[in-house]
Amino acid sequence: MEWVGSRIKILSKEKGVPLTRIAKDLQVSRQTMNDWVKGQVPKGTHLIGLCKIFNVSPDYFFQEESVSPISIPLHRTRGRAKLNTTMEHNAMVLAKEYEGLFRFAPSPGLVPVFRGEHDIETAGSLAQALRARVQVEANKPMDYEKAFALLAKLNIVCIFRNFPAHIKGYAFYCRIHKHRVIFVNTATSVLDLIFALLHETVHAVRDEEGYAVYDSEEEAFCDIAAGLTQYQDTYVEMVFNTIKDKPDGQQVSVLKKYSGTYCHSIYGIYSQIKSRHPDFNLKTGGADTNLKKDFLTIGEILFKSEEPAAYIMNLKELSPLFFDIVSKQIDNPSTRKFGEWLGLESSLDAQQVRTAWRELLEHSASRHAYTM
Repeated sequence: MEWVGSRIKILSKEKGVPLTRIAKDLQVSRQTMNDWVKGQVPKGTHLIGLCKIFNVSPDYFFQEESVSPISIPLHRTRGRAKLNTTMEHNAMVLAKEYEGLFRFAPSPGLVPVFRGEHDIETAGSLAQALRARVQVEANKPMDYEKAFALLAKLNIVCIFRNFPAHIKGYAFYCRIHKHRVIFVNTATSVLDLIFALLHETVHAVRDEEGYAVYDSEEEAFCDIAAGLTQYQDTYVEMVFNTIKDKPDGQQVSVLKKYSGTYCHSIYGIYSQIKSRHPDFNLKTGGADTNLKKDFLTIGEILFKSEEPAAYIMNLKELSPLFFDIVSKQIDNPSTRKFGEWLGLESSLDAQQVRTAWRELLEHSASRHAYTM
């Protein structure tokens, strides 16, 4: 077992108990307290005293040394790109940037798990359960807002980053210190993102043991389940029956209209029709590319305003679990690390964002105190 002294500092801030007061209560010097925070294990009586002050068990201050804190990232590649070791390595490097954040995050608690074989019946049942979680209207496709709401309902943390060039994907899933996490590429159009996000969501809810590895059969299942979650059969058949007797040009135009109205890619609905009607063929590439020009990337939505407060509220709406985890550790990281966690890069000034974030938390706390 490894001593994690920095958890003393985390609890001190969460409970509002200064380290100087703790040192006084335990009759030790402030330097001794600093030594504990930096890694020195306190004596038995002092450890028991810490546990009484914070109302935690001794196990809270220790962690297993032999268990890897991050599982191998899993993701569906973009286009025809093939998953390779370079891609896996870069995804792991990105995930490791958040090891410290999740090491001291509150326990995720019980998380929903969906078991089953790799068959169409299981995929269909899972899709129905996922749609029901966020009450997607019957016979309508799932939009990106519902997809993000689904993550929060399932206790899956979403993190937004601009992926390095070698990570050829829209999103990827992994576990970090028992938290289920999906990283989203901010350069992704919302039309492309929904299916990818649902694919990784299926990975997350089927990762019962926390050490999922790449499996071609599981990947195929995730594709099927994601497709059924985004598009119900009745919607796919309705679109197909509308276009099947029309000339190719009109078929593309109608697909573009449906896709623009219900916020999904033309290729996405075409693929669903093709899976049910193998003889149906249509070239949609050009129309799909043109339609995406009318929609924002998820990064453009997130950073729509240059005002830090607006960005923070957008982040909170799309990823409330990540917002809460960062809020509890708002003062811990350096400014550089804080900006790295948020993927700010040159979009916004990290220090300004942190200042606005603190003000938001203080305002929320004071309003809560007033209502009580």
